Amino acid sequence: METIEELKVHYNWTEKDEENLRRISWIGEKYKEEFVEEFYRYLAENFPDANKYLSSKEVRERHKEKIKRWFVSLFTSKYDAQYLKGLYRVGEVHFKIGLPPHYVQASMNFVRSYLMDIINKEIGNSAEASRILLSINKALDINLDVMINSFREEELRLHDSMGKYQKILIENVKRISWFFDFFIVFTLAVVGIFLIVWIIYEIWLILTGVLPLERGGLSVLGSILILYAISELLSEEIKHIKGSALSLKIFVGVALAAVIRKVLIISLSPEKVQELITLSLVILALGAVFWLIHRVESKL
Repeated sequence: METIEELKVHYNWTEKDEENLRRISWIGEKYKEEFVEEFYRYLAENFPDANKYLSSKEVRERHKEKIKRWFVSLFTSKYDAQYLKGLYRVGEVHFKIGLPPHYVQASMNFVRSYLMDIINKEIGNSAEASRILLSINKALDINLDVMINSFREEELRLHDSMGKYQKILIENVKRISWFFDFFIVFTLAVVGIFLIVWIIYEIWLILTGVLPLERGGLSVLGSILILYAISELLSEEIKHIKGSALSLKIFVGVALAAVIRKVLIISLSPEKVQELITLSLVILALGAVFWLIHRVESKL
């Protein structure tokens, strides 16, 4: 990783930049409470799974205090090796809790926009404000550079700590996993095509009078319901391949679609009342499970 002196050269950081930030250090103290509230509002609106990393009130309170200290230090710190070390530790913590680097980059963009508004509000649109904003942007870029690089270095360190056979095993498992994902997507796509052909066939049977309109209509409706469930499952699998977590409620949704289709078909047979009641109870149970999973996942 680059030293602080190397970073200063790369970002053209000078003593004038530190002086510019120290001159407006009062902004850090004045706005630190407001900044934290605005930052948390930004997280809530843009990152639905933020609670996954801020799991309790105690954790959130500690995090708020750290954010406040970082915000104030942005203006008051001497940009030296000690400051660099502190930023690196922040990146290490983010890596350990599994926070995606994208969240850090997006959050830094929020900080940049927030400070731009504050500078315009307090100093106005002037040459001085432009110089200060230039220094702020350099400081934020240095912060972001160090934090993201610490992610990368921790990943490399974790990879290097593995033995030769562990690395080979992990690489092969990744290849096998990719094959499984490809096969699942391919199979779902084929099943979806078969369902489309089947729905067209059922409509043709209705039009030719082979299948009664009432029974045929319900059968087509049930098949479309299954096709919709397959489509959702395929979409979820594609998201999973791209790195998103797999939602369990999709599988419950597919089961619900299958049972509902069965209910639609047997609803025309009065003699199957017992089976209809049983399937209705199954739908009720699956619906409760679907709701519970949705509620739990929405809190993550």
